[in-house]
Amino acid sequence: MITPRHLLVFLLATAALHTSGQQAYLLTGMTRSEFLYKDSQGRSLDGMHPQVGLSLAGGLRQAFRPLNPAWFFNVGVVYAHYGMRGTSPDIHRRYYEWRTTYLGINLGVERDLFTVKLPNRDGKGLTFMLGAAAAPEFLVKGAQTIDHEVYDLHGVEQFDAPFLFLRGIAGFNFCVTNRTAIAAHYAFAHGRRFPGRAPTDDERLAFRTHSIAFGVQISFPSCKYCLSKLGKH
Repeated sequence: MITPRHLLVFLLATAALHTSGQQAYLLTGMTRSEFLYKDSQGRSLDGMHPQVGLSLAGGLRQAFRPLNPAWFFNVGVVYAHYGMRGTSPDIHRRYYEWRTTYLGINLGVERDLFTVKLPNRDGKGLTFMLGAAAAPEFLVKGAQTIDHEVYDLHGVEQFDAPFLFLRGIAGFNFCVTNRTAIAAHYAFAHGRRFPGRAPTDDERLAFRTHSIAFGVQISFPSCKYCLSKLGKH
């Protein structure tokens, strides 16, 4: 089973392969998720409520040098918990809960917009950014609870198929030293079954998530990110 420990090992190994102009990042936060489910008759589930779970993300940002050092290519991994729960609105009042964990490979682009320099900080400050990413994600583990009965979601077609998540990202980085910045990101994502993997029945499942994450971003020696003069680009 893949765990956050495996994720950390992957990030450390990837960082060891750095080249000029790269930044390594590690973010952790919370993700609010909801399942967009429709049965074979096109009916949605009523009485369901989103859940909040842990999310981890990490990888590398590579500047598009020498074309434009304000643009970055992002490659990394995403490890997130998604869930939903509720009670059926009929007379049976059955309790439902889904808890899932997905692992994905994140590919995206990011743009550092501008830097607000702080007094007496040698040019350092808050750098604001926007980004977009796509991440194929795969089920690591999952369980469905109906009243007091728990079922494994491995092999359940609606959950076990690969999903493609599209994310929009906004955030800022605050430089602490010439190499290290504290990062804060907000991301909105929509996940659908991977193209070409249509279900055998007419049931449909998609995900919608909101995430807030904080972490650290480290620039390698040749990168001057924390002294960036983006206002002159």
